[in-house]
This record gives sequence, C-alpha cells and structure tokens, in this order.
Amino acid sequence: MSQIVLNGQIGLLSSRQQLAADGKFFTVQNPTPGTAVVWATLAAYSATANGLFVIRNTNTVGGADIHLDRLWLKQTATAPTGTLSLNFEVFNETGLVLGTGNVATRTPVQLNQGSGKTQSTGAVVQAFSAGAITIPTTAVGTRVQQSAFSIPTGVTVAHDAFMIDFGSDSPIGSKNGGAAARATDPGLFSASADPIIIAPQTTSWINCWWINGAANVPSLEYKLSFVEL
Repeated sequence: MSQIVLNGQIGLLSSRQQLAADGKFFTVQNPTPGTAVVWATLAAYSATANGLFVIRNTNTVGGADIHLDRLWLKQTATAPTGTLSLNFEVFNETGLVLGTGNVATRTPVQLNQGSGKTQSTGAVVQAFSAGAITIPTTAVGTRVQQSAFSIPTGVTVAHDAFMIDFGSDSPIGSKNGGAAARATDPGLFSASADPIIIAPQTTSWINCWWINGAANVPSLEYKLSFVEL
C-alpha cells in the first residue's frame, strides 16, 4: 500500500482513508438513497433461509483477499413489532456459491475514481431483494461458520440504524435496556464482529434474523464496505 505524504508528513490519514486513496476500498449500497429494500420477517435461526448478503471472491488463488469492513443498515417504513435482538452469522465455503431466490447482484464502487487509481474487483456481491436470500443446502466445498454476533435492539422505531464493524480494534458503544419502548426517536445501535476474510475462490455470506420480530416486514437501506488486497 502506498504511503500518503502531505507537507512532508507521512501517515496523516487513517488506515481506511489510505486504503481508499490506494484504490482498494469498495462499497455496495442500496440502489436508490432514501428508498429501502424489503427484507423478511425472520424470528428464528436458519443456516440456509436467512441470507442477507453473499460475497464471492472470484480472484484466482494467490490473488487478493476480501476483508469485510463495515455493514450499515437503516430501518425505514413501519418498524416490526416485538423485536428484541438482531442476530447475525457469517459463514464461509471453499467454492463459489450462488444465493437463490430474493437476490439482486450489486456492483461494488471503488472509492477513488482518480486517474490511474481505479482497479477492478474480484468481489461479486448479492444482496437481499424483497425477501431473504436462500443459501444452497448442499455445499460445494468445506463450509464453516466464521462469526456470530448480535445487537440488543429492544422494540425499534422507523429510521433506527444498525452498524457492525468487522475486526474493529476500538470498543463498541453499549445500549442499556429501558423501562419503556421508544416512541418515535430513532437510535444508532452498533456491534463488533470478528475479522472476516474471504479468500480467493471462496464465498462468505451474512445471515440475519430478529428475535420476536413479528408484525410488519422490515425495509432496510444498506451499505456494505470491504477492502481488497
């Protein structure tokens, strides 16, 4: 990775900014800002029916790894009722896996569009679309669980935002349960997950479900960022 030199000083930018400047930082977002994508009412764990994102690394073996950076979700429209805890699992498989059903393939955007900086990506990203993604039950290679984590949400409201940092070195803010549900005041809820590395010719996917999520199907805006190097 190149070093950033400004006024004779090296390393004035954060590591994430340097990665972006070097053309190695990518984002995937919902297609229209302000317009959420319908997800699904999922209130229990499933290894194959709760897909949120599927990320394939199509680089050749020995090429660049994909490192997940951050997942941001914002709930819009009418919030689900009875929610308690937003739960996630990340799996990896040694092979290129395709999610099926409610999927939309999204094009990653490289954040430095300057001359000579743009590089292609080996990431192929499928996002949920009008439902949860179905993960094939039959593995094409070795399938392992990379991480599991949760965000204690309590009963949520429209425009609540949820943020997950993958492999963060900094402490993540906590939330204390209250005596009563919030009315209309949206909040920001965060969690930390393990570092997730998607090696060439492997696939990782993020599953998601909400304990006690009952009436009203969630609609979510999203942004998934990753580094490729």
